[in-house]
Amino acid sequence: MVAPRVADVTDDTSGREAFHAVAEAAYASQPPGTMPARRAVERSLGRETFRGAQRLFLALDGTRAVARVVARVSPQLRDDTGSPYGMLGFFEAEHDQEAVDLLLRAGTDWLRSRGARRVVGPMDGDTWHRYRVNAGPFARPPFPLEPWNPPYYQELWEGAGFEVLESYSSKWIDDVSVLLPKLEAGVERSRSRGVRIRGLDRSRIADELATVHMLSTEIFREAFLYTPIAREEFLSLYAGIERFLDPDLVVFAEAAEGAPVGFVFAYADPTQSVVHYKTIGVLERWRRSAVAAALSHHVYSNAIRKGLRSGNHALMRDDNRSQALDQDRGEVFRRYLLYERRA
Repeated sequence: MVAPRVADVTDDTSGREAFHAVAEAAYASQPPGTMPARRAVERSLGRETFRGAQRLFLALDGTRAVARVVARVSPQLRDDTGSPYGMLGFFEAEHDQEAVDLLLRAGTDWLRSRGARRVVGPMDGDTWHRYRVNAGPFARPPFPLEPWNPPYYQELWEGAGFEVLESYSSKWIDDVSVLLPKLEAGVERSRSRGVRIRGLDRSRIADELATVHMLSTEIFREAFLYTPIAREEFLSLYAGIERFLDPDLVVFAEAAEGAPVGFVFAYADPTQSVVHYKTIGVLERWRRSAVAAALSHHVYSNAIRKGLRSGNHALMRDDNRSQALDQDRGEVFRRYLLYERRA
């Protein structure tokens, strides 16, 4: 038996095909559409932000690639010692613990050689892009825009010595109408402060997405592991998302003078009668004005009018205040994990 080995294929054009072939093998038995698209991967690998600060590694069993990872040094994130964070992303693998151990060790060693003391993964460069392991359970099919991977990925990361850094969940609510009564006082409070709620203007998609970017940059700037990206990159990242955007489900809160102060991004599932509530954010200085309650009430009410009573509070960090949005009515149906290894 030939022992697995690791190859650095950063500058090897022939190795790029093997890099993509790893994902194709790993997702052969997974639900259609869950494999990261090759075009999107290539676009992300070419980000100027990481020019000269990334290495592509393959684990090989003989001549066959069985696992891949990209090691990246964060250009902005620093730990409490001032050292840059290292990131291991674009991870895909067959169920081969020995190969993955070697692969993640090679990526970690390179990152440490570049000064990183804390290495997180899987993360493709920042939290705007693909990150986290989907840890299941896998009984329900994937929902649109959900990060997905073969069920054994959790085993591979933990078997390689990585420890859980952050955990997340998606919660199912059979009937969101039960959430409305407790939100009504907040609706009145926000109105008394001049806040109004409006739906997305589909005739101005680029401008509306730019508003989402502006709000997100300010709202989430203190979030753990958050790094900003340029508006142009954000618009490129969400190009084509128009098909998911319903003006009744993507809504903005505006102050009396018209300035945006918060938003909800939610979308209906084309395969079942459910709305996925992906993101809600409110500027910090407006959080005592019950804007989140008004936004939630508005979008839930719109969903109910459409006959979409079931909801998924999707991809929420377990220690985030958004966990309270379900008023203890939600049932966790999926968990996600972000890992870390320290020097």
